[in-house]
Amino acid sequence: MKLSYIIAALEEFAPRTLQESWDNSGLQIGLPEGTDEVSGALLCVDVTEEIVAEAAERGLNLIISHHPLIFKGFKSLTGANAPQRAAMAAIRAGIAVYSAHTSLDSTVGGVSYAMASAMGAKTLRVLSPADIEFRKLTVICPRAAAADVRLALLDGEAGTAPGSGNSTMSHTAPALETDSRCTYNDVEGETLPAAQNDPIAGINLVHTPLTRVEAIVPSWKAAALAAAVTGVPGAEDSRVEISPVGNSDRNIGLGVVAEFEQPMTMADFAAMLKDKFDIPAIRVSLGYDSEAMVRRVAMCGGAGGEFIGAARAAGADAYVTADVRYHDFCDNRTGMTIFDIGHFESEQYATVIFKNVLSKKMPNFAVYFSSSQKNPVKYL
Repeated sequence: MKLSYIIAALEEFAPRTLQESWDNSGLQIGLPEGTDEVSGALLCVDVTEEIVAEAAERGLNLIISHHPLIFKGFKSLTGANAPQRAAMAAIRAGIAVYSAHTSLDSTVGGVSYAMASAMGAKTLRVLSPADIEFRKLTVICPRAAAADVRLALLDGEAGTAPGSGNSTMSHTAPALETDSRCTYNDVEGETLPAAQNDPIAGINLVHTPLTRVEAIVPSWKAAALAAAVTGVPGAEDSRVEISPVGNSDRNIGLGVVAEFEQPMTMADFAAMLKDKFDIPAIRVSLGYDSEAMVRRVAMCGGAGGEFIGAARAAGADAYVTADVRYHDFCDNRTGMTIFDIGHFESEQYATVIFKNVLSKKMPNFAVYFSSSQKNPVKYL
């Protein structure tokens, strides 16, 4: 299976346009030059040296993770820390690494949806809807440079506007025929400037075949992508237009609000969380009452302390997230109960999402859950 097909399937479900501006979702490490076939994929939350060794032992040359291996970026690659060592091991072994982080958190059916499903709760709506504005980038360029222009847009993380119901972009390059992020259409040719046409000298009017390349991109990336396009060799004089296409769908964003068909006591709710998320201990806010009833619950995978107010405003009886700060607990002594179940625990179902997406699109592609994946936090 081609790596480009696998990435296209993942990004159809979780477009990189949904990631937060500080994030680094996407291809972290590519396959060696001349290699484009993937033997199988190993799924994990975090990429470690042990995960890379497991992939190599299984004969797999792709790792798909939730957390980016390269997050803040490397100023050097010396093996000075764990991410560098994992990256170096992957490169030596010829293993590609792809990560879907906040793009998977914000998409419909993403991490928080998986949390609700694990609890057996029915999702009602997004907890904190995304507020992403998109722009359409239209490039009129020489046909000879169009493929490179298109690749510049794809490499710059162009993507389909979420919530549109169908793709607003299609890609027809044979190597990426399943990608759905850029239109690529021939347009009328243009004549060269008059100075280059001399009827007396017998020079005929010359036409330059042109192509229109279009992409939907986040507004905050539009200017940079336009600049990247005009930096492509042969496309320096391309016409680039940026036009608005509207805001994102309110169905995407971080966290969800859900309800149980039948309410349960807070004690039973806590026991259910320990069972479904394999948690030995939970941090709970002071207002916890074992006999109180839980019907409506809000949740956000990962560090979701900033959405405590949104969860309270949604009328949640309980809010399930991770990495809650001490002062957030102090400010929430009564009313809605906060359950901090741990970062890894809240995001562990990301791997299940990866498997479901790929198995649906490519039923014969080998996908494995990592057996060496470990929660980096240990409870005593």
